[in-house]
Amino acid sequence: YGDTLKNSATRLEKYAACAFAHFMEFGLQIRERDQYELKAADMGTVMHEALEKFSKKLQENGETWKTVTDDTRDRLIEECVEETMADYGNTIFQSSSRNQYRIIRVKRILKRTVWALQQQIRQGEFEPGEFEVSFSMEDSLSAINIDLSEHEKMRLRGRIDRVDLCETDDKVYVKIIDYKTGNTSLDLVALYYGLQLQLAVYLDAAMELEQKKHPGKQVEPAGVFYYHIDDPMLDQEEDETDEAWGRRMLKALRMDGLVNADRKVVELLDRVLEDGTTSDVIPVGKKKDGSYTSYSKVASPEQFDVIRTYTRKKVREIGEGIFSGNVKISPYQRDGATACAYCEYQGICGFDQKIQGYEYRKLKGMDTELLMKAMQEITQSDQKE
Repeated sequence: YGDTLKNSATRLEKYAACAFAHFMEFGLQIRERDQYELKAADMGTVMHEALEKFSKKLQENGETWKTVTDDTRDRLIEECVEETMADYGNTIFQSSSRNQYRIIRVKRILKRTVWALQQQIRQGEFEPGEFEVSFSMEDSLSAINIDLSEHEKMRLRGRIDRVDLCETDDKVYVKIIDYKTGNTSLDLVALYYGLQLQLAVYLDAAMELEQKKHPGKQVEPAGVFYYHIDDPMLDQEEDETDEAWGRRMLKALRMDGLVNADRKVVELLDRVLEDGTTSDVIPVGKKKDGSYTSYSKVASPEQFDVIRTYTRKKVREIGEGIFSGNVKISPYQRDGATACAYCEYQGICGFDQKIQGYEYRKLKGMDTELLMKAMQEITQSDQKE
């Protein structure tokens, strides 16, 4: 790998899932034979690129997410999908009736997506700052430039789908959003084991970037979120108004993630959230006394600091493991899920629990309180050393 390991959060997660699969993909660079077909990953790429083009077109036309009209919004996303498919290679989308239908489906899903994203932005005080933010070229960021030893370094690469900001007199609040076409939800236990580092790495890098831009202000996390790109099928009930149906749709497309528990921050993210109700845009609910419901995904500013510090330690630990030459066949198993489920290298490693010496690395579950305590203890012991 050389003296400098050029890495990404996804690659780190691959190593944490199974060191052998990581070695196959990034060490030996073994790939499945390319076939002339559209895969789920291709559709995800098209959607991501179309959304990036849409945000740029808004700026070029002097529009904002909060002010753009429904007709303009739908027209722009249609144009962006057509342009993206032209860049991608129109021929494959016209190669079969099934692929032609996929064009219609992508347009429908993305029209619903930009509608939902617009409603979410309008409901809060945050303004979309930048889209597809790349931090790969930032030489001075400690979050992505990591010394592993005297001679070995790791440099993280990545692009954040969206960074929203809310600036007050003395603070800058940062909100990270990552678009997903699959049913990905934030799992702190997975983060603990290194299986889900992306959002935490992005938050760390974005906050460091914003601190450089605003040296006189305190930069704080508002939240990290996954937005599931989808168009749920919701039938309009009898006598249900369009507005009520819209609220149900918005709730079905609510972002998943982790929210700063500071009440001021929650109000900035969702100004219409009242006591005794559940937010349509963030994973937070309030009891009648104003306290958060048990299913609210919130963390204190101090807990966010612990998560960021722990993530840096985990990233360094994985980097050291890669450089050490560990290529052990040791897939994880947790709650029925395994690293082998969708692994393309099973025919090479021959992993089989019936054969002596092959066994899963079984990961234990933890509740949030125990998890945060474990992270804090690990980071504190690391700081003492």
